[in-house]
Amino acid sequence: MGKQCPNLYTEFTLSYEFKVLILSKYRRRKPDMKRLQNMFMCVSLILVLINNGIAQDTSILAPSSEIIETVLDNRSIAMGNTAITTANSSAAIFSNPSILGTFSDAHVQVGGKLFYGTITDEVRNESDFYESYDASFPIFPNRSYFGFAFPYKYDNRLKLVFGIGYQRNEGNRFEDETTRLEDVWSDQRGDFVATRRTTTETVWWRGQLSTFTPGVALNLQDKFFFGVTLNRTLGAIIVTEEEKAFEQNTETETELEQTAMFLRIGALALITDELSIGLTYRPEFEWELGEAIVKTTVNGELYTERFQDVNELTIPGMWGIGASYKVSPKLVLAAELQSRPYSDLQWTQYSGLPEIIDDGFNISVGAEFLEFGFPVRVGAFRNVIPYVDENDTDPVDLIGLTAGIGSQDGQEFSWDVSVLWGMWEQTVNEDGQKYSEDLFRVGVSGTYHFETF
Repeated sequence: MGKQCPNLYTEFTLSYEFKVLILSKYRRRKPDMKRLQNMFMCVSLILVLINNGIAQDTSILAPSSEIIETVLDNRSIAMGNTAITTANSSAAIFSNPSILGTFSDAHVQVGGKLFYGTITDEVRNESDFYESYDASFPIFPNRSYFGFAFPYKYDNRLKLVFGIGYQRNEGNRFEDETTRLEDVWSDQRGDFVATRRTTTETVWWRGQLSTFTPGVALNLQDKFFFGVTLNRTLGAIIVTEEEKAFEQNTETETELEQTAMFLRIGALALITDELSIGLTYRPEFEWELGEAIVKTTVNGELYTERFQDVNELTIPGMWGIGASYKVSPKLVLAAELQSRPYSDLQWTQYSGLPEIIDDGFNISVGAEFLEFGFPVRVGAFRNVIPYVDENDTDPVDLIGLTAGIGSQDGQEFSWDVSVLWGMWEQTVNEDGQKYSEDLFRVGVSGTYHFETF
C-alpha cells in the first residue's frame, strides 16, 4: 500500500494512514522496518485522536485498530451511533454518563464485537510492479466490555447513580498476499534477474490496552440529569507482525508504553415526554507515549532494541449535541452532531503529521420501530476522519449504515444486536489513484436487571 497503513471503528477498526511516521525515530537494524513503523504510527495516533473523542466514536472511525471505543451500547450503534441520547444501558457510561441518572434499577451489561473488512488499493491492484495483491481484515473478535450501574436514593431527595465501566481491546488482524517482480542478484549469472516473489503478511494489533471508567450521575426531579466519568487507559500498545518473503521469515513485536487520563461530562434534559436533548463534552488532555521495546526475529535470530524518548500529544476538547423524539409509541427518531477539531492537535516533538487538517463535524441519524413486538433499529452516519486527499486539507468522509434488533423493555434479562457497515476512500497520488475500505462490525450484548436495597 505504499505510503499507507496496512489497514476500523476504526474504529468502527485502523487504517488512518497519515503517509508519515509518528514513530520514525524508532529505527531498527533489520531491513524493511519502515512499513511496521507506519502501521504502528496509525495505531498510536488513532488511539486517542478518534476513539477518545466525545460521545460516540464507534471505532469504525478508526477502521483497522480500535483501541478506546466510546459507543458500545448496541441500541445506539444500530440507530446510527446516536449515543448521546439513545444509550439505554450501563454502556452509556462510555458515551454520555448523564444517561445513568435515568435508571431506576441496578443492572450489569456485558458485550462483545466482531470486525471484518475488505480493502481496495489501486496503487497495487493496477500497477505493473505488483502482479497481484489481496488484502483484508479477516473476521476477528475485537472488543469486549463490562458496564455496571447502581442507583442510590437519599431521603427521597438526592438521587445518584454510580457506574463503572471497563473495556478491553482484543485487537484486529490484517492479512495480505502480494506477488511482485523484483531484481534479485544471481551469483550464477553474475547479474540482477527479474524474479517473481510472493510475500504474505499478518499484522495483529492485539490487546493489553484497556480503559477503566468510573462515573456518577445526578438526577434532578426526573427531568434534568448530569454525569461525569474519569477515564484511565491501562496497558501498552502492542503490534505484532509476521511476514514471509522469499527465503526470509520475520516476526516483529513492538510494545509502546502509554498513559492517558481524561474526563467526559454529559447532560440530558427531558424537555417533554417526547423530546430529549443531550450534551457531551470531553475536555482537552495530554496523552503520553513512553518507552518502546522492539523485538525482531529473523529466521530464528532475535534482535531487541529499546527507545526511551517521550512524546506527548495534546488532544483538543470535543463536544457533541444530540436529540431524540418519540413520534409515536412505536417510533423514535434521533440525531447527533459532533465536533472534530483536528487543527488543534499538538505534539511536543515533531510527528510528521500534515501541517493542516481542517476541522469538521460528524452527523448521525437513526430510528427505532416497535411495530413488530420487538424493537427494530436503523441509522446512517457521515463522519470526518483525519485523512486528506492528495493536495487537499479537508478530512476524508467515512459514510455508513447501521441496523439492529433487541428484546422488549421491562424484562429481567434483555439482549441487543447491532450491525454496522462503513466505507471510506482516499486519493493517494496525483494520478487520482485511490485507497478504500469497506468495514463491517457486529455487536452483541446481554443485560441483567436486579433490584437494589
